[in-house]
Amino acid sequence: MLDDNVPRPWQGQTTLVFALAAVAVGLGNFFRLPYLMGEHGGAPFFIAYMLTVASVSAPLLAAEVMLGSSGRGSPVGALRWAADQSGRSSYWSWLGGLQSGVALLLAAKLLILALWAMDRAQLINTGGLASASGVDVAESFVELAADHNRFIMFALWLMPLAALLVALGPAYAMGLIAWLGLPAMAVSCVGLMGYALDYGNLQEAGEFLFARNYDQFDLESAMAGVISGMYTLGAGLGIGLCFGGRAPTNLPLLRAVAAAAVIDTAFVLAIAIAVVPLLFETNIAPSEGVAFVFVSIPYAYANLPSGDIYGTIFFGLLASAMVFAMVALMEPAVMVMRKEWRWNRGAAAIAVSSFVFGLALIMRDMNAPWGGVVSELIDIGVPISLLALALFVGWRMPRPIVRGEFFREPRWLFLLWWELVRIVTPATVLAAMAWLLFFQSVET
Repeated sequence: MLDDNVPRPWQGQTTLVFALAAVAVGLGNFFRLPYLMGEHGGAPFFIAYMLTVASVSAPLLAAEVMLGSSGRGSPVGALRWAADQSGRSSYWSWLGGLQSGVALLLAAKLLILALWAMDRAQLINTGGLASASGVDVAESFVELAADHNRFIMFALWLMPLAALLVALGPAYAMGLIAWLGLPAMAVSCVGLMGYALDYGNLQEAGEFLFARNYDQFDLESAMAGVISGMYTLGAGLGIGLCFGGRAPTNLPLLRAVAAAAVIDTAFVLAIAIAVVPLLFETNIAPSEGVAFVFVSIPYAYANLPSGDIYGTIFFGLLASAMVFAMVALMEPAVMVMRKEWRWNRGAAAIAVSSFVFGLALIMRDMNAPWGGVVSELIDIGVPISLLALALFVGWRMPRPIVRGEFFREPRWLFLLWWELVRIVTPATVLAAMAWLLFFQSVET
């Protein structure tokens, strides 16, 4: 019989899979992946990306879920429990605090992007961009990014909704997102792909995304694939620690995480197929980042038949996915406040939501110093978190304790995961960190 201090597991075994997948989709890998695939050789880049997902992101997310399933508390509490059971220093629990803090920074960034996506959906739906030129769409977005009042207007009704979902807790909020939000996003993706098949330039898009241009694939391309794969799935952000506390005790955790990774990859490819053909049809070269999502894509939909309908669906899908991820990213901090500081969940949800709103308000201008500082903190915090997680699970926890949490998995699969976490994962993360430092120094 579980008391009120122990999270109650989800009843459905697939809830964990769908919840992890819904969050991964909303973390925004599609901002860069279609462009990077085309620029770095297509299939070779995608292979490097998938190898990293399979050997780094998925194993580390599985490690987080395992720790959460073992400790069944806050990120800090779960890591403290694992350290105590392993006879290690309680300082390892600080990793849970680091993950919770980085997650809040990313949540603030997602809030900005979600509000921009909501505005684009509204503008396209009302015909505000009908037959607009590229300059018109770009100017419209620049005005949006600078409009302080519009940002506050959207945020003042979105953040109470997010706070309510967080206050409900993962048992209800992530259950709703897993069983209603994810299927709705899947149906939307299918409709968007059908539209792209009807109105997009499939030949050029296929050559761009899926060509086998090995001459374009070099060390820089490989590292771009590694870094993109490393940041997907939401490993290192405490989400797995929180969701693991809700995992049914008889769930095969490794296979559950692998299934979530497959779903996330399917969504990323589906969105690429739904968007890139439209860009080529309207003579737009695919790019990456904010301009790709909020200028190029709105222009394409605004200049194609029925684009107002499907453009609204696309940006509605985008905003929903980001809100789902934002709710999950706030959960680690709420759990720390509730379990470690003894706050009421409702009060913790309000406090965390207010902090995220305030931080987003400060960094709303992506060209302002604060925006760059937050992005740099995320870029630094996530690799450090991933490396620390790999070192703790792979080198500080005794294998029998870890095996006990993965008792549902076949021996060969556990041993493969164990060696990945111990050897491949830390080496890959260190290589990626070194590459980022070298690349940034060269750029500077």
